[in-house]
Amino acid sequence: MTPFLVDLSALAWTLTGWRPFAWRLRKTAETGGFLAPDHGPFPAQLPGSVQENLRRAGAIPDWHIGRNSLAIEWVEHRHWMFTAQIPPLGCAPGDTLRFYADALDYSGWLLIDGRIVAEFRGPHRPTSIDLTAGLALPGRHELALVFAAPPEEQGQLGYTSRARAFKPRYNYGWDWCVRVVPLGAAGRLVLARHATPARSLLTVTTTLSADLTLGCATVRLAAERLPLSTRGEIRLTLALAGSTLSTATFPRLFPDSTAAFSLELARPALWWPNGLGAATLHDFTVEILLDGQRHEHWQRRVGFKHVDWQPCEGAPAHALPWLCVVNGRPLFLQGVNWTPIRLCYPDTTSTESARLVALYRDLGCNLLRVWGGATLETDAFYDACDHAGLLVWQEFPLSSSGMDSRPPDDSGFIAELTSIARHFIRARQHHACLLQWCGGNELHTEESTPDGPRRRPLDLAHPALAALAALVAAEDPTHRFLPTSPFGPRFHATPAEFGRGLHHDVHGPWGRGDFPAPADWAAYWRDDDSLFRGEVGVAGASSLELILRHAGSDPPWPPTNALWQHSSGWWTQWDRLAPAVAHLPPDAALARYIELTQREQADDLALAARLTKARFPRCGGFLVWMGHDCFPCLANTSIVDYAHRLKPAAHALAAVFRAKSGDTPG
Repeated sequence: MTPFLVDLSALAWTLTGWRPFAWRLRKTAETGGFLAPDHGPFPAQLPGSVQENLRRAGAIPDWHIGRNSLAIEWVEHRHWMFTAQIPPLGCAPGDTLRFYADALDYSGWLLIDGRIVAEFRGPHRPTSIDLTAGLALPGRHELALVFAAPPEEQGQLGYTSRARAFKPRYNYGWDWCVRVVPLGAAGRLVLARHATPARSLLTVTTTLSADLTLGCATVRLAAERLPLSTRGEIRLTLALAGSTLSTATFPRLFPDSTAAFSLELARPALWWPNGLGAATLHDFTVEILLDGQRHEHWQRRVGFKHVDWQPCEGAPAHALPWLCVVNGRPLFLQGVNWTPIRLCYPDTTSTESARLVALYRDLGCNLLRVWGGATLETDAFYDACDHAGLLVWQEFPLSSSGMDSRPPDDSGFIAELTSIARHFIRARQHHACLLQWCGGNELHTEESTPDGPRRRPLDLAHPALAALAALVAAEDPTHRFLPTSPFGPRFHATPAEFGRGLHHDVHGPWGRGDFPAPADWAAYWRDDDSLFRGEVGVAGASSLELILRHAGSDPPWPPTNALWQHSSGWWTQWDRLAPAVAHLPPDAALARYIELTQREQADDLALAARLTKARFPRCGGFLVWMGHDCFPCLANTSIVDYAHRLKPAAHALAAVFRAKSGDTPG
């Protein structure tokens, strides 16, 4: 049978804010009266963040305006309680009631009728809590989620070696967003009733033979032991556009703790990346039949593709292969680095994900790299990429820092990391768009050289990355694992070392800092010998309309003032461009400055992408840092602004990305 679900997001929630643990004390010793919350009650919505619920209620200002984010940091220092009434459930004897949440950020308590029944921690894995005892009595019950104050985690200028909380780090401040640390629930939030015994689907994977003639879909199930008198079967079905293409039934194997079942499909319609063909998806259905009746079932959309990684032309023998061959066709990987859509990511909608994915598809992208300082991207994002033919490079939740970029290596940290990574793999490996897993963003160490300090990307000598590699090999051997990006002997590519085989997957540059003249920028890209460009960025200002709309009471000029430093201090380019606007009045200077930076961003990124693509198959790909803004930065390296409007750089890159590799002039 299918579990009966109560969609908790449909309930009428109430939000209250408390000084830490005041909600738990309940009564004051002095008066014997009940303590009242410091904030609220406010009507609320879940899933969603505390901050967005407070903004909607008028309790805090919009943090996207001016420097308002500074005025809401107090929210982090309270406990926040969401409460709702659960209607009568009508459970039968033997039923199990479980609370499920895709992501609860960050930690706290679950209460039934004012009594704590469980604790939760960490947004990177689902929360599942047995509430059978708490909800056993008939009638209505009150459900409450209390979120504690979040941990103080490492922002961009912190220490990776101290980042142990596994809370998304970008919220603590990065060069492309301000500090807003959300609390709340993201994704699915349900109460489920299961009739025992229950089973769980562990993984769904697909493979395609090298000659493209035989597809195979495999499911792994965890099963509880059934009574000997029960006749059970597993039925697998592959269908396309409503027509069954292949089906198979397997006899009862339920005494096994886990069991795998496979279904083959001859000459399946293939899943192709954007620009090569149709991204065909099949419906894969898994059913458990008990005594001839369907007891439980699952359905996944899957695709059949075959990926080979081959050495780039002329690559050193010891380099990882960076030439991606999909279904027998070499593919220049081109796209953007994907960061969260919203600063408070629990408020992101599936519509927003689909809109941005479609935008990148239309620009000619075929790859999105999901950056490691945030979260596992949602099923809605992966579904959209499946349909759009956009390959996904998903990083595990590790990222660099300004002070050090080496993750902890003790056994406790590694155990937590691998548990999170196991969930990432099992939750997303069935998606046709998945290309590879990566240990994290820009994990490296500093080494001394005669020419000064130099960054060296970490490799499998680091215990945490070695553990992730072993996990991927065991759980998902059909997808590649990359320890970190960049990866190879060098972090950056420098002209002095061109031609020596040292530049494999490299990051940077992020603008003209080392290239004072356009000719210097062009010469760099003509001489480049890298095998893959994982990040390349150039700053450009947002539109005048967006800047004026979000400036608030702060003056939008000059770029050295507090407003610019609040969100865009890294990207003003004021040292180079000030003379070009010094003679103009403020309004004209701002408009001219926007024009200059946007033109430079468009010209420089298009030239870099064009010359890199012209080297294919000597170079395997080019990814822009970054795609879109989650905050209305006045200037940034994004090519899509906070309003999801294309900067001129996006249009310029589209002309390069849409061109066939052989049609890209050098």
